[in-house]
Order: sequence, then C-alpha cells, then structure tokens
Amino acid sequence: LRRALEREEISILYQPIVRLEDRSIAGFEALARWDHPKLGRVGPSEFISIAEEIGLIVDLGMFVMDRTARQLAIWQQSMRHRGPIFASVNVSSRQLLRHDLIHDLRSVLSRSAVARGTLKLELTESLVMENPEHAAQMMHRIRELGAGLSLDDFGTGHSSLAYLQRFPFDTIKIDQSFVRTTNRGTRPVLLKSIIAMAHDLGMDVVAEGAESDSDAVELYQLGCEYAQGFAFGEPMSADAARRLLAEERLEAAQ
Repeated sequence: LRRALEREEISILYQPIVRLEDRSIAGFEALARWDHPKLGRVGPSEFISIAEEIGLIVDLGMFVMDRTARQLAIWQQSMRHRGPIFASVNVSSRQLLRHDLIHDLRSVLSRSAVARGTLKLELTESLVMENPEHAAQMMHRIRELGAGLSLDDFGTGHSSLAYLQRFPFDTIKIDQSFVRTTNRGTRPVLLKSIIAMAHDLGMDVVAEGAESDSDAVELYQLGCEYAQGFAFGEPMSADAARRLLAEERLEAAQ
C-alpha cells in the first residue's frame, strides 16, 4: 500500500449525483480504488482502514483531494454554460484531527480554480462526534477557505440534533437504509422528517441508494434535491464522467 501511491496504482472513480428536479448531473462523489498488480481492483472497504493504521491515510487523502479538485476544475471549465457541478471527497478522522488538513486544503484550492463551495469534504456523523468541539472549529475554517461540507451517512451515527445545528454543513447525505423500501413496500417513516429537518437547518439533501425511477420520483415528491445510486450510474472513470457530461450537454442543446 505504501508503494501503491508511488506506482500510481490508486485510481479515482466518480459516482454521479443527480438533481432530481430535471435529472441533470449536479456533481460526483470521488471514490478511491487500488488497482493491485496481483489482486486486481481492491475497494476502499479493504484498504482504507489499513491506510489509517499505518499512517498513510493523510497522503492518500491529499492525493484524492488534489486529483479530484483538478478534475473538477476541468469539468467546470468545459461547462461554463451552466451552473458549476460539485465533487465530494471523503475525509477520515486522522485527516480531520490534524491541523494540516487546513494547510492541505488551502494548497489544493490554490492550485485548482474551482467555484467556491463546489469541492465538498464529506464527513461521517461518527467522525464529527469523536470530538465535536474540535470538529466544529475545523469545519468553520474549511468553510472560510471556500470548500463545502457534506454530512455523510446521516441517521446511522449518534450525533445529537443540538450539535447538528452548530456544524456548518451545507449538505446532508441520507443513508440508504432510510431510502430503501421496507418489506411492506413503504419507505421508512423518518425519511420525510429528516428531509424537512435538513431544510429547516438550511441544508440540501442527497439521498443515497436510489436504485429505480420510482425511487427518484418519490424522493423528489418528498422534497429531496439530489440522489445518488445505481439508478443514475455506478462509479466511473473521469473519462466516462466527461462523456456523460458531454451527452447531457448535447441533449440540452437539441
């Protein structure tokens, strides 16, 4: 794993996040993959925890953040006819607890001219609640630098609603366990409440795990702005994402 970064074995895939109002692409979530010479493609669930244990997560996180920001700048430059798309990058606890994250983010943003707020750092509930006071301070500094903040896997952690009001998130991602239909064919009753609460706090909502057109229709009717899931595309290469954006531009022009 230490050599994987040097050998450029780490690749980044981008999963589309769509705007439910018109099904246009609003942004992407950046997801790291390790193209291992013997094991083939390895997913993050298998190597992120190892990277954290051996202290490599900061270098890995910086690589993903920098590469994603560069890619986002290219997409935004080629799509100046419409509102800027965003890209989300996952942040680990090791990264958040180090003050170097601010320095790293500042240098990434200085190298890539992305629209303010469109490079979003994604944090999980459990991560911010490890040290809520420190996390809140770091998040305010992140926002001041011009990055966005997304709360990932909302509903699975243990954040108190009192704390949620103090964190400067602009987006909440609802965990797929609240989006998928139950055995009785209905959606969890809390879904509507979570969406309403996020809007009361001035946040946009991304629903994870949207797998069908009916999912998308119902989520939009509940007031959800964005959705991510296999209904709209699996994680793809930067080239495939560029083609998807180009197809969308052609369709809009016709």
